[in-house]
Amino acid sequence: MAISNVLDRNTGPSVVGEPPTNLVPAMLVEHLGTAVLALGGQQVPMPGLLRLRPFLRRYLGRPVVVGIRPEHLQDAVVGRPAAAGPAVLVLHGVVRRIEPVGPDQFVHLELADADGDRSPAPTVVARVSGRSRAGVDAPIMLAVDMRHLMVFDVDSGRGLW
Repeated sequence: MAISNVLDRNTGPSVVGEPPTNLVPAMLVEHLGTAVLALGGQQVPMPGLLRLRPFLRRYLGRPVVVGIRPEHLQDAVVGRPAAAGPAVLVLHGVVRRIEPVGPDQFVHLELADADGDRSPAPTVVARVSGRSRAGVDAPIMLAVDMRHLMVFDVDSGRGLW
C-alpha cells in the first residue's frame, strides 16, 4: 500500500508499525543551495543533505512523507538527544493530549503552522521524559535527531534515506 493511502484514511495521528512511526506529509525544497524540509508549515534546513545524498535532487519540489518514531522526539527544553550535535533539529507544536507511560509520557501535539496555511495541522505523538513540563494547549518544542528521520516516496512508499 502506498503511504499516501495510509495518510488519506487517517483522521488522527498517522502512526503505524511497531514501534509506531508518525507519518507526516512534507516537501523537500532547496533554498540558497541548502536542502529544506517543509514539514507542517515549518521550514527545517538540512545542510549538506544534497551533497551526501545527491539522488534526492529528483525529489526537490515533490511531496514526500516523513517518518519519525515517538521515542526519537524529545522535549527540547528538558534536553536534546545525547551526542547528536548538529544532527538535532527542532519542531514546534501545541500539546493536545498527554498520556503517562511509566516514567515517560506520550504527548499528542499539532505541529505549528509557520506558513499561516489554513489546512489541518499535522499531528504527531512523542514519547518524552516524565520530567517534561508539557501541558495541554501549551506550546512545545521537540528535538529530533535527524539520524532517525525517515523519508518516503509518496506513491511507492519506498524509503529515500
